[in-house]
Amino acid sequence: MDVMLLWPWLLGALVVVAVVLAVLGLWLPRRRRDRGLPVAHVDRMTSLAVFRSALLRYRLWIGGALLLSLVGAGVAATVGARPSGIHANQEDDYKRDIMLCLDVSGSMVDVDAEILGVYQQVALELDGERIGMRIFDASSVMAFPLTSDYDYIEAQLGRYQRALSGTLGPDEQFNYLAGTANGLGASLVGDGLASCVLDFADLEASERPRSIILATDNIVNGQQIFSLPQAGQLAVDHEVRVYAINPFDFGGDMESQELRDTAEGTGGAYFPLDFAQTVPQIVERVNAIEAGYIETPPQIQVVDRPGSLPLVALIIVSALCAVAWRVRL
Repeated sequence: MDVMLLWPWLLGALVVVAVVLAVLGLWLPRRRRDRGLPVAHVDRMTSLAVFRSALLRYRLWIGGALLLSLVGAGVAATVGARPSGIHANQEDDYKRDIMLCLDVSGSMVDVDAEILGVYQQVALELDGERIGMRIFDASSVMAFPLTSDYDYIEAQLGRYQRALSGTLGPDEQFNYLAGTANGLGASLVGDGLASCVLDFADLEASERPRSIILATDNIVNGQQIFSLPQAGQLAVDHEVRVYAINPFDFGGDMESQELRDTAEGTGGAYFPLDFAQTVPQIVERVNAIEAGYIETPPQIQVVDRPGSLPLVALIIVSALCAVAWRVRL
């Protein structure tokens, strides 16, 4: 239980205890005087003006103490009831969606661990964006869906990197290729890219800018449902930018040129795998895209609003102690 939730009750109990002690302090001395010995000719003393003035002052002190006790008890009860109010916190959210799309075919397996390092660095450089990942070969598999849980993203990317580099721990049982061989052929890049495009939920309704970071050598072996240009057009139709990373860009080959044309045709960019340059360039391009406005539901909070009542209770307790001390003199 949160200790802060108990402070109104503790303050109320403190005021009640102070009131009880003050009343006892005023009552007990009087009882002791009542049990004293009788004194002769007291009427002569009580008829004196000085005595009557002192008695009046004493009664005024007693009345003030009782009044403070009643007011203090009321304030303590009010604070103990925890007066509260409702606060609706509406936060504007401007974020982007990013899918990591990784080719895990045989021709890429030697460099995929390095590419996952690029993905990890990109995730570290971004702030608050939703990130997901899909891997593909003959078929594609969702590695993890779009999420803004960066601890989870880091854990998943690290697990795939350890699997691809052969450094899984003895207690880790993880087949990263599971589900990627359910098709005819290998490295079906067009189908993989199309799957990544369709991973964005509510493509037409979402206001979030969408980007794909595609890592592939574009060496296709088999019959695709979507060619790479067709998948690129699908991305254009859904306003998805593709940033392509080619670890085997030898310059002038048709596969690299097709991958470059497709990525740039979506408004994205094409990069050879250069760890020192690729990460900052991709992050710069993604951050340059104006973030979309996301209307988040208001967060309703019930907050304590005692106002100045705790201070009033403290003042009353102090005044009551002072009155009790003065009367006992």
